[in-house]
Amino acid sequence: MKYLKIITNYFYNIFFRIDQKMLFIWVEPYRYPASPSNKIIINNLFYLLINFRLIETIKKLIFLIYFNIINILIIFFIPFNFFLKKIKYKFVQINFTQIGILNEHLCFMVKKNKIEGFNSIILIPKSSKFGFLKDIFSNLKIIDNEVLNIILSPLKHFSFSSCKTNSLEYFLDESFNLISSSPHSKIYHKYDKEFKNIEIFNLKIDYIEKEKEKFFKENRELDLNNLLIFHHREKYYLNRTDLRGSDIETYVDGLNFLINKGYSLIRLVDKNSKKNIIQNKNYKEYSIDNLSNQKSQYFLIKSCRGFIGQPSGPVSIATLFDKPILETNVATHRVNAFNKKGSFILKKICKNGKVISYKEAINLNYYNGIYLSHRKMLELGLSLQDNSPEEILESFKHFDNLINIEQFIPSIEQNNFKKFLPDYMEMKNTDSNIDPYFINTNKDLFKNLIF
Repeated sequence: MKYLKIITNYFYNIFFRIDQKMLFIWVEPYRYPASPSNKIIINNLFYLLINFRLIETIKKLIFLIYFNIINILIIFFIPFNFFLKKIKYKFVQINFTQIGILNEHLCFMVKKNKIEGFNSIILIPKSSKFGFLKDIFSNLKIIDNEVLNIILSPLKHFSFSSCKTNSLEYFLDESFNLISSSPHSKIYHKYDKEFKNIEIFNLKIDYIEKEKEKFFKENRELDLNNLLIFHHREKYYLNRTDLRGSDIETYVDGLNFLINKGYSLIRLVDKNSKKNIIQNKNYKEYSIDNLSNQKSQYFLIKSCRGFIGQPSGPVSIATLFDKPILETNVATHRVNAFNKKGSFILKKICKNGKVISYKEAINLNYYNGIYLSHRKMLELGLSLQDNSPEEILESFKHFDNLINIEQFIPSIEQNNFKKFLPDYMEMKNTDSNIDPYFINTNKDLFKNLIF
């Protein structure tokens, strides 16, 4: 029995790893994201083969076979698809490999299905990293049985019976242009208009009670009613690009400001984080490497007054619960702050080592898709410059004001910034706003856009 369980778990692991590749594919040689197709998979196969990357070639060949098997199996599920339509249910083609994309998909796929008149069926095997979500949410229909996940997998990959990834992801065409224009903002506003008072991401009562008990036992000096959550992504995290990373030291002044204002502050950390950056009884570093604390994230972020960070995994939980968000070091057209209590500041874009205006970056197609291909960025001489400690500190001050006033009225400059952005940019279409200090201290960067 012991060996049978090991073999079974190994099979589950292999199957779900292959199955998750149905959601998107990196197109060679520039490695930009796209929806999988036979043409792209075969092109990637030849690229890998020509470059003598034999192991990756074999993996891609296995995926090509799996991709076509799934597309054939979909035919046999057609009668069941009509049954699902009749009872008003659709699947969601959710990515459960990483916390950020998982919650992003949960948030916008479930809402999109609801807008179209369907309840959502969510397939997340309990053997995955996020199999615990069924224990957290009270009104999400999550199927965690591995066998059922395997049997039903073709349904989540069929657009007739599922909200697919390509309906809301930032995929590029061959010219490095975004295929979808602000899909998340459109879903956010339409859902808010039609279902404003309907909460679909409720937490289970017993989960809340257990987490409250845990919080007060472990954090006697922290005030749950005046809690802010902070998460930082290290530069070149897991040997990836610097698109979303930054230096934690640039945040210290801002964090001290918030602590001095009387907030309790929890910083979510992992094994790669630089730790113990502040010594204060109202500051705690909370490791999310263990399963218990991974589960606790949802309670903490749901309970907090606001979330502060940058484009990284945990901020997606704040988006899911529509919390006030301050997002720093934003390097893409999308922000995670969608409501009026949201604020953000941008990384600076450089061309051949020289900082250029945001209008120039837009004209270079950076925000319309180039940022999604690191190799294309290098080819064009594009790089990024992080926010300074002063910019971060001032954004923290503004966020403190934002979450403590009843109504915030954007300035003329903030409104003009959105007005002159292209429609494909999500930040144009959210209710959040760029930080006013950031505009006023970087006027040259907004030349021909605001000023």
